[in-house]
Amino acid sequence: MKLKMVTAWQYAKKNFVFPKNIIFFGLVLLLILGFSTAVNLIPLAQPAIAQVSPLSTTIPRYAVTAEFGRDRAGSDYTSFVTSTSAASVCQQSCINDNRCNAYTYVRPGVQGASAVCYLKTVAPASTPNSCCVSGAKL
Repeated sequence: MKLKMVTAWQYAKKNFVFPKNIIFFGLVLLLILGFSTAVNLIPLAQPAIAQVSPLSTTIPRYAVTAEFGRDRAGSDYTSFVTSTSAASVCQQSCINDNRCNAYTYVRPGVQGASAVCYLKTVAPASTPNSCCVSGAKL
């Protein structure tokens, strides 16, 4: 008995009938889908649109920097002790206060057991100091 090796395509061509119209419509469908993806006729995602309400508190009114290891000495108009050890509380207080143009957050243990936040009317020059995190409104 003699065995004959045939490829899958040869077997399918011999044993199955492929109507020409199915192959034609399949190719047309592939061309249409490929073309629409190439020219982006069907976008996969819509761009995000910001929803702004008149009294929105989630969208910041200012861009405020955060300078780690920097101190802005002077021009303080108020200060407060904060129980959290995050400079973001001080930064957010500056954002929410119209008088504030800069801030300095002093880490706990430097001027006492708690952290201290200083809000400033003007933005003094920043100097290197590992005790602080400072920032200014842009």
